[in-house]
Amino acid sequence: MRYCDLTLAYTATSGGIRTYVDQKRKFLAAHPKDTHILIVPGEHDEWVKEAGQLTVALESPIIPGCAPYRMFTNRAALFDALVAADPDVIELGSYFISPKPAFDFRELKRGRGENCLVSGYFHTDLARAYFGAPVREAFLGHVGRWSETIAGLGANLGNWVEWGATNYFGNLFSQCDVMFAATEIQAQRLREYGVQDPEIVPLGTDLQLFHPNKRKQEVRLRLRVDASAKLAIYVGRQDAEKQCQVLVDAVARLKEENFHLLMIGDGPMHEELLAQANQYDWLHVQPFESNKERLAEYLAAADVYVTAGAHETFGLAVVEAQASGLPTVGVEAGALIERVPESVGRLGPVGDAEAMSTNLLHVIQDRERFSANARRHVEQEGYGWERSFEKLLGIYNRLGTGSTAVAAERDTAKISS
Repeated sequence: MRYCDLTLAYTATSGGIRTYVDQKRKFLAAHPKDTHILIVPGEHDEWVKEAGQLTVALESPIIPGCAPYRMFTNRAALFDALVAADPDVIELGSYFISPKPAFDFRELKRGRGENCLVSGYFHTDLARAYFGAPVREAFLGHVGRWSETIAGLGANLGNWVEWGATNYFGNLFSQCDVMFAATEIQAQRLREYGVQDPEIVPLGTDLQLFHPNKRKQEVRLRLRVDASAKLAIYVGRQDAEKQCQVLVDAVARLKEENFHLLMIGDGPMHEELLAQANQYDWLHVQPFESNKERLAEYLAAADVYVTAGAHETFGLAVVEAQASGLPTVGVEAGALIERVPESVGRLGPVGDAEAMSTNLLHVIQDRERFSANARRHVEQEGYGWERSFEKLLGIYNRLGTGSTAVAAERDTAKISS
């Protein structure tokens, strides 16, 4: 079979979605009759073939304010790429421009008697995170300080914008053959988009790579964090949606407690956070870490994982931290409600730095118990990538993707060409 991921969220500094795609490619590499195709927007057109894998970059512009992310703009070029790559399954990770070429290609294949599935994985609650929430927060954070009436109008405007976006994305989702969610909560959110029967396929993590035994004292020495200090860590995109400033404000309240904060990642707020790190010796800001072994060592060297983003659909970084033996302090929203039971951490109100600092103190006082529970939690939940992709591909096979013999014959010809 030829499985295609079509996404704009795959760059050198991408987080959870890139990890998902990379792990899928690794899984499929062990199945010689399967091929993985990745189509992404790039700086220029490029086709790269490797054993059982094809990567296609299509020349696309940078999204303003979101570098290095790019957006597909040429539907004809994207359709032509799909025709040339000829996938049996297209999994959408991008919902602007790219859906129509994917749906058109599906109809082309079905018109010649071959099946083709178009699916979507609910990696991000786009309507809420990128439409409704920013509008509400803009009004509440600025205008709302001096006018409750205008703040209320802003909240209503945000709700209206979110409603419109929900309808738009819901219409796209309804045209997919199947929609996937990582958790039951996110499946319920998909139902709000109008998806009748979403499939739940949890994401995974490498339980051998992310492990408490990766803790090394030299990591803290490099950061100039002494053994007696408490080290909180956040790994992910550094932008307003992730509420990064709340993390800084929360730990700032604990400087007398010898608390440090390490933030690893990239994004629009990176330079701003670096400037703050130059002012505070307890704040450490590192760029995106592409070396997974080093990332595992950073996580294991910390004492607690902290995150303030309210729109997580799974929380892959949280699971990696828990596998590393870290309790979690976060917010009571999105997937964190499922990821963080009371035995492994604490959740508080969204946007409340004071409540987060209180929860950090609570968790750190009983860190050993929370740490042991965190590792045990991910082991008992079975967060392994193999289980995730066995379920994903099982669903695709159940839905049917055409003649296995024809697909196998075509795969052999294309891989050798």
